[in-house]
This record gives sequence, C-alpha cells and structure tokens, in this order.
Amino acid sequence: MSGNNENIQYYPIPTRPLAAMLKNPKFLSYDIETVECLMGQLTINPSMASILGAGAFKTAHPGWLTLFDPSLAYYKAYPPGASSTSLKFKIGRYALPDEVNRLVKEANILYWARSLLQLTYDFINRSMASASEPPPFNIPQVCFVDAGITFAFGPLPASKAASKWLPSSARAVYLVEELIPGRKDEFLKYIHNMDSNPLLDESNHWYDLALFFTFTQHVQYVKTCGLAFISDYQGSFELLTDPQILTHPTVSPGVDIFGDGNMEVAVSEFEKQHICSYYCEWPGFGLHPFAKQADGSIDDTAKSAANDSVDDTEPAADGSGGDDADVS
Repeated sequence: MSGNNENIQYYPIPTRPLAAMLKNPKFLSYDIETVECLMGQLTINPSMASILGAGAFKTAHPGWLTLFDPSLAYYKAYPPGASSTSLKFKIGRYALPDEVNRLVKEANILYWARSLLQLTYDFINRSMASASEPPPFNIPQVCFVDAGITFAFGPLPASKAASKWLPSSARAVYLVEELIPGRKDEFLKYIHNMDSNPLLDESNHWYDLALFFTFTQHVQYVKTCGLAFISDYQGSFELLTDPQILTHPTVSPGVDIFGDGNMEVAVSEFEKQHICSYYCEWPGFGLHPFAKQADGSIDDTAKSAANDSVDDTEPAADGSGGDDADVS
C-alpha cells in the first residue's frame, strides 16, 4: 500500500471485566498509562480519494499498522476531519491537544462497549450452562473491532505543550481500527442512540441480529441496575464499530466521559421504549418484561423482579466471582 509512513507508538484498547473496572479507579477509563505501549510503523493514505467514510469530526482512511513485536495488521485510521457533505472542500484539523482529547473519548467509549458486551456474553454463557435445555435459537457471535490510540512522532513545534496524553515529540494522533471487510452497503446501523428498538425493517435479512442487540441492552440495563448500556450498534454481522454508551443522568454528573452521543434520556425512557423479543423471553435467561401501567409508567415491583431474576454473580478480575456490576 502506497502512502505516508509514520513511526508510531500504539496503545491498544483492552477488554477488561466490568467488575474489575469498577473496583479499580485506574481502570475506570481508558488510559495509555494502564496499557502496554507497542512500537511500530503506520502506513496511511491521507488523500481525499482514499476516504472510506466521514463523521462529524473524523475521516476514515485505509492504512496498514505493523507492530515490531508482535506484528499485527490493521487497515483503518481516523484522523479528525469534516462531514461527508463537505468532502469537496479542504479538510482542516483540530489543534493536536484537541485531537487527542476527542479521540481518547472515542477510545473510552469503545473500551466500555467491549466490557459491556463481554458482560453480556458472560451472562448468556452462565444462563445456558445452568438451563435444563438449550434455547430454540442460535446466539449471534459478534465483537467490537480491535483498536488503539496511535501517536506519530517527529519534530514538534515549541508551542505544543506536553501532557499525559501528548508525548512531547508526538506530531499527530490517530484512532486506528481493524478494518471491517465487505462492501459499503453491507455496513449497517442496527440501533440508533435515541431509540431502544431495531432501526431495521422486519423484512431486512439482519433484523434478527438487531433484535439480539436490543436483548443485549436489556441485559446490560438490568446488570448495571438501570444505569448504562450500549447503543448505536453498527458494523457488519460480525464486527462492530463506533458505538455509544448511554448512561443514566446520575452517572458521572457534570463530567462528560462518553461524548455528545450519550443521550441520557434514552436510559431514563428505556423501560417504556424497550420491547422484549424472543431472546429476552427465553426462560433460561430469567429476564422479565417491564410491566407498563395504563399511563405508561413502570410497575416498580416488576422492575425489582427483573433485577432479582438475574444471577447476581459476576466473574471478578481473578475469576473467583464478584458482585453485580454497579456503574456509579
């Protein structure tokens, strides 16, 4: 692949048990000081013609990440840019410290999404292991892309102040993600961050996968005592990217750790919006629908039953078991 070659330091986004994240303050957010630093080289094609996609503040370009030990291949890099409606114009860049802050927030969302999805699969596996018979459906196997924050090095203007997130010799920063293979029309958004029900029509081939994602939200909502779940599920039928973490207004009040896409009202309204699917209704999972009153309010008794019905043991960091995850 032709393009610009950058000498880099790569800080991968790990997948940690949610219980371990909540018990250890240093693991509560993604932090390059708590993950391994890997040296390598990033080859990226920054041309306008190469753009794979664009969002509100970042553009996606093809690239190749080579880590010296071990060697891994990645294909997507995210330098900040403009929306797809303005690609015919020159794309400007934020000041480097601003780029770092924005991309670290994106990395933190992915960090939490990986943990919450693992929490869901742990719950599924325990429930199926203890059930008298298997469910009458298959469990989709999906994951979020491997990714990490990458600093490119070179001469740095004296005006760029160093900080914990900005090594003194760094001249650029990227969020590097594993490429999701397939055509652009195979990339789907399954659930929007303003609604807790599938975005796809029932006639769509992947509608059942969207139902599974609404089920994962039900599990995450119950296991975090109504405080957080993943939204903006999007990607292919195996690899997901660019999620959003939705949290209740009582989580981290006044501190923005999940960005503008964190629509807190969606969590407050989840029990009213969520419609249980056959995944939620399988007895082996022990989930209960949120009982709605005539005025649309929720029966607190039914809510308590839903919380109590789920096995309250989560694996701790050492695998010995722990308390139910409590996001606060």
